[in-house]
Amino acid sequence: MRLLLVVSTPGKLRDVEGLSNAATRAGHGVTVFFNEEAVQLLKNPSHVEYLYADLLACRASAVEYGITKENMAVNARMSSLAELVDQLEGNDKVVFLG
Repeated sequence: MRLLLVVSTPGKLRDVEGLSNAATRAGHGVTVFFNEEAVQLLKNPSHVEYLYADLLACRASAVEYGITKENMAVNARMSSLAELVDQLEGNDKVVFLG
């Protein structure tokens, strides 16, 4: 099973950690899409770079908060809302976190 977490606020970090770790321990794949204020969690040094998940940063939000490839967690990559739509269709479960 593939799980997609879409997170919009940095205050949801504990929820992202808990859901991601539980899903990974159960053998599921996890993708986390950070948008709006939550992209700040990807700024290096990052609070989430230790997660066993694909980490995606909304490019538009990253620009707004000054996040670039150079100052972003090494295991994260820039993404787009178009890719989010693809992820919504391609994952088995989706959880939106504030």
